[in-house]
Amino acid sequence: MALQGNRFHKSVGIEFVELHEDGATMRLEVAEGHLNGAGVVHGGVTFTLADSALGYGIYKFVGKPCTTAEMKINYLKPVSSGVLTARSYILRAGRRLVVARAEVCCGDERIAEVLSTFAILG
Repeated sequence: MALQGNRFHKSVGIEFVELHEDGATMRLEVAEGHLNGAGVVHGGVTFTLADSALGYGIYKFVGKPCTTAEMKINYLKPVSSGVLTARSYILRAGRRLVVARAEVCCGDERIAEVLSTFAILG
């Protein structure tokens, strides 16, 4: 799972920031193409950024391919510009499943909170 070669991340504008002992941080600079009809960042963009931080952090932690099995997101505040960052935290890693959370921020403000379960594929 080479992040630099991930065409999907590149097409959306997601960039790797940092790998942590318990997760990862990714960022996305909001562009016009990320906005919905109301002029705020589309929920799917926020969801995708969080999913990417979770997946990359979990993959690096367990060392095996993984996939999202379940994800719940609470949108806390709409934003229409700025840089979004998603920081993932691994809560528990078992043999087959990993439970993790992520927070998405715009500057110092948290705009979404995510809870997820990933399945380990290998």
